[in-house]
Amino acid sequence: MKLKLLYGLAAVSLLLACQSNSFQINGIARTLQEGDTICLAYDEEPENVFAQTTVSNGKFVFAGETDAFRLCRVYVKQQPDCSATFFSEPGHITIELYPRPAISRVSGTKCNNEWQHLSDSIQLLTKDIVRILRHPATDTLTQQRNTHAIDSLHRRMSDCILHTAQRNCDTPLGWYIQENYKKPEFK
Repeated sequence: MKLKLLYGLAAVSLLLACQSNSFQINGIARTLQEGDTICLAYDEEPENVFAQTTVSNGKFVFAGETDAFRLCRVYVKQQPDCSATFFSEPGHITIELYPRPAISRVSGTKCNNEWQHLSDSIQLLTKDIVRILRHPATDTLTQQRNTHAIDSLHRRMSDCILHTAQRNCDTPLGWYIQENYKKPEFK
């Protein structure tokens, strides 16, 4: 009888833990200075910081409760372009924060893993566009090829976004993309 009670309590504890709204952000900031201020804000309002911490031994931590799935931004106060965008959601989130041109990364929760996968795909395609634009065409034929290549890359970006939304149609990430992304009208 005591064993059944123990299993029951363990199951209830696990259920309650899974339904928790708590989050923890474990940040890695090896290239930043000791004591640098790290800000946490909603992405659409980065000037309205709702939490701050400092870098200590190349790391930073945020912890709290979240009752909504929202796009957030973590950034270095003294270098706002040293940032990462991620989704607030319950669980453990890891953020690797690097100054540009390096790319910051997020991971740890299902939606943030998918978000990083999408960001990586878009970044690779963007690099191809930048490479084409760095070598301007000197003739009409090359200009047409470049235009076609950039258009193709742009379509692939759009497809990546739409496929991520489709793969995640039953998650807040999928809903976020469906609500906020409008597919371009390609010619």
